Amino acid sequence: MRKLHALLYIITLCITILSIAQIKPAFGQQSLTGDWKGAIDVQGTELIIITHFSPTDDSVTGTIDIPQQGGQDIPLQNISITEDDSVHFEFMAGLGMAKFKGIVKGDTAVAGTFHQNGQTFPFHLKKSKQAQSDTVKDNDKIIDYPAKEIIIQNDSISIGGTLTWPEDVQTNQLVIIISGSGAQNRNGQLPITDFKPYQALAESLTSNGIATFRYDDRGIGESTGSFSDATLSTLASDVDAIIEHFKEDYSKITLLGHSQGGVIAGKVANENQQVDKLILMASTGISLKRILHFQVRQSFQRAGLDSAVIADEIAGREQLMDAVLDEENVEQAQANYRPKFEEIQLKLGSDPAQATAAAKQQVTQLTNTFRSSQVRSLLTYDPTKDLEKLTIPVLVIFGGKDTQVTVALNKEPIEQALESAGISYQTKVFEHANHLFQKAKTGQVQEYATLDNKFVDGLIPALTEWIKE
Repeated sequence: MRKLHALLYIITLCITILSIAQIKPAFGQQSLTGDWKGAIDVQGTELIIITHFSPTDDSVTGTIDIPQQGGQDIPLQNISITEDDSVHFEFMAGLGMAKFKGIVKGDTAVAGTFHQNGQTFPFHLKKSKQAQSDTVKDNDKIIDYPAKEIIIQNDSISIGGTLTWPEDVQTNQLVIIISGSGAQNRNGQLPITDFKPYQALAESLTSNGIATFRYDDRGIGESTGSFSDATLSTLASDVDAIIEHFKEDYSKITLLGHSQGGVIAGKVANENQQVDKLILMASTGISLKRILHFQVRQSFQRAGLDSAVIADEIAGREQLMDAVLDEENVEQAQANYRPKFEEIQLKLGSDPAQATAAAKQQVTQLTNTFRSSQVRSLLTYDPTKDLEKLTIPVLVIFGGKDTQVTVALNKEPIEQALESAGISYQTKVFEHANHLFQKAKTGQVQEYATLDNKFVDGLIPALTEWIKE
């Protein structure tokens, strides 16, 4: 049996929202409209799935989230519900077309079989009572502290966030928390887990006498605009607007960037003289292109594919990427890549027709992803170029079990850049921490839901002590 990663791995990063297919449904007694949550049972391991269905005038649209695989807003295709209440929908996963066939039970449950690459597994879905709101309210707090919801303007864009401050301590220090890749609300909670890392950071720092501000990404919660259309410079301008808003009240401003947020934080810290300190948590020290190369290779290796086949696919993928970035010979690059991905599908057990269809869709999906504004701005951006120019203290923190931003790939280039800058910096590796800095066993995303909703021991003291130095 192929490993779990081979079943549902999404080849492109889910940092852009792809267009949602609209399919005319058959008439039936039940409605799919709304949010459904459930799981696929893969030999005793539950893979969480969340589907969203919305009606239009004469059709149904849908997306699926697979949090443990990092999949979000993946378009569903061929959505249908028949008169006997059987349900069918599909989506394109990187390693083949995935199909769901089930039966509606009452008004609130669907059960059936998941099919991919010749294998089948049972799945179930239950309709959510209500959609979870992206907006964070004060009653979402775990501990008591003063907090205020604030809207900050960046030209025509509104940025909604939460300011927290210690009740009995005067402080001139403010930490601005910048989220990682993908559109997130100010708490940073993933669908797979109840852990809210950015809220937990805010509460922990505030309880230690430090004010914080965390905010919704563009298009999420109280923030307006489009996250997928925002470039790196656009996202940096949002942080600049936040700094401008608070600079009269707080004389010492620290930027704390998590994951991709560290790239944004580094750019702002290099260009904005109001920044006093910089914290990079699980931040990348290489370009998105190199990260993609590593992630794709790792996932194909887990699927058991031959190294020569993997190398051929990656070479074709990166040729397509370069062609889209240069806006030259795109059709030729597409034609070159298509059979390489088709070969991948055949190796994984798809029949020729399935492999051809999957390769055609993969080409379209990759082309659209590489053309998106945000991805284009990040693909070849080298974050160490900003770090080499810094004149402020920097704290660099990694999780030793982080499988998304690994110590091996990112620690050395960041340290070399900071050495070149000649500034004061510290690097800490929490050996048992994952990408969210929880104590982990494997560090894999699918493990998140099984972990305690708290940070690894020692993280908060390390942050607090360094900020107050």
